[in-house]
Amino acid sequence: MTHKQALPRIASAFNLMLKPTLITCLIAGSVCALSLNANAQNAPAQQPFPAQALPPGHPGMQQPTPQSLAAEGVRTSANIARGAADICNIDRKKIDRFKVLTRKNFPAAPDFDGEWNLGYKEAQSTVDRFTAMKTNNPTEYAKEIGEACPALTQGIDDLTK
Repeated sequence: MTHKQALPRIASAFNLMLKPTLITCLIAGSVCALSLNANAQNAPAQQPFPAQALPPGHPGMQQPTPQSLAAEGVRTSANIARGAADICNIDRKKIDRFKVLTRKNFPAAPDFDGEWNLGYKEAQSTVDRFTAMKTNNPTEYAKEIGEACPALTQGIDDLTK
């Protein structure tokens, strides 16, 4: 299984932890992007820009570049890595191998390290939410961890063998 094939599956597993977080799948490259920014999730809805009202693939819709898709893939992978490490306690060596694979599979990313660091940092609100849930609602914490972590672990294991 390649990184690009596994990433949507791993992202789906990670999404179990993020509900009701927005997941957007980018058709080109089969990359699923997770928005982990709590401020964006809690912000009041804004009126869409006219281009946002157009369906994907519409001639008036600006198409993402290979570089922007790769950058999004790197950020998504870093989000997943942070959740895997800090929430699911997946072995650090596996996370390091996941990062190496991410670098190899998104060579068009113009600033891999910058995108990785940004994605890793963006996951802080999810880590904080789980830390609070562990103390304030241990039953819900156990339920969410029990749903998400095995699938996330399996996906990363399959990818990093």
